[in-house]
Amino acid sequence: MQSQVLEQAQASGLSIDAAAAEHLARFLTLLMRWNRVHNLTAVESVGELIRRHLLESLALRGFLRGSRIADVGSGAGLPGIPLAVTEPALQFTLIESRAKRVAFLRHVQGSLGLANVTIEHGRVEDLRDLAPFDTVLARAVAPLPEVVAMTRHLLGENGILLVPTKADFDGELDGIAADLRVRRIVGETTALLRGALVAVERTAQ
Repeated sequence: MQSQVLEQAQASGLSIDAAAAEHLARFLTLLMRWNRVHNLTAVESVGELIRRHLLESLALRGFLRGSRIADVGSGAGLPGIPLAVTEPALQFTLIESRAKRVAFLRHVQGSLGLANVTIEHGRVEDLRDLAPFDTVLARAVAPLPEVVAMTRHLLGENGILLVPTKADFDGELDGIAADLRVRRIVGETTALLRGALVAVERTAQ
């Protein structure tokens, strides 16, 4: 599987080394093993797992800001685990409310030796004591206004919320707070995503 990860990443224009590919392959192996019992993902073929989970996660690398990253509603560790594997200098906090998924995330963290990963078990709305983050990620969590409402307390000064969403999201902008700026990110890398990538930033006070 390691060679498949490398080949598909390179074909998509993503740069990862052999060590990262090996860790990502081990992550997918664990995901498939746990998925038989815990239903972590509906995707089952190796090729689709690589494309839809690994590559779509890694497509966000170039948009990360700062060194403290939160992955809200991390679920099976997406996009947090692939990003933590390929960005070892950054600190990732994976936030997940479901106990079985938290158990999986902790197993992956230990198995892969991810010292740059912290796992928080709880609802993001209730985690008010966490230090602010430079980047907050929210993949397949909720409609955009709900995601903003749930996560804005996590955003530090000059922080950014990145939300992969459907291509036509303009109807979701009602209810976004006036002190936040919403923009669509475009570029070659976003072609790996199935929809759009939306960035939500605090505006100057």
